[in-house]
Amino acid sequence: MESLLEVNDLKVHFPITKGILSRTVGYVYAVDGVSFELAAGETLGIVGESGCGKTTAGLAILRLIEPTDGQVIFQGKDISQHTKQERLTLRRKMQVIFQDPYSSLTPSMKWNRTISGPMKIHGLYSKSARKDRVAYLLEKVGLTPEQGRRYPTNSAAVSGNESA
Repeated sequence: MESLLEVNDLKVHFPITKGILSRTVGYVYAVDGVSFELAAGETLGIVGESGCGKTTAGLAILRLIEPTDGQVIFQGKDISQHTKQERLTLRRKMQVIFQDPYSSLTPSMKWNRTISGPMKIHGLYSKSARKDRVAYLLEKVGLTPEQGRRYPTNSAAVSGNESA
């Protein structure tokens, strides 16, 4: 089976600086030599203790941060060769789902806006079509469109308890 995603020896090293001149005195090896292949239809979970580099690896694979070294190939093409527009299109096809979904939600932003934000950024749907799509997605996960007008800190939106 042909690989959908191939990650070869991915490294992300952050410099440690010291002094007035901010000289580099060492490095934090956040990700150091991660490699794997993922075929179409497969799902990959990266598991590890807090601070071990899971998020950093995901961000580097998506090129949201620049890796120090390594290669990421998606659908047969090295993504370091993608243009900015191609990377934006790529991010519609790839995503990282972080371990704590509640920290992914902005407490000061209503669910509707959080859900529709990526659609707007990627130029998907008209404003009214985005509203309909958000309502559909909320219903798909057992919430009502009315609950989309709430903030994620409101436990009634999470539990579905309208009386709370």
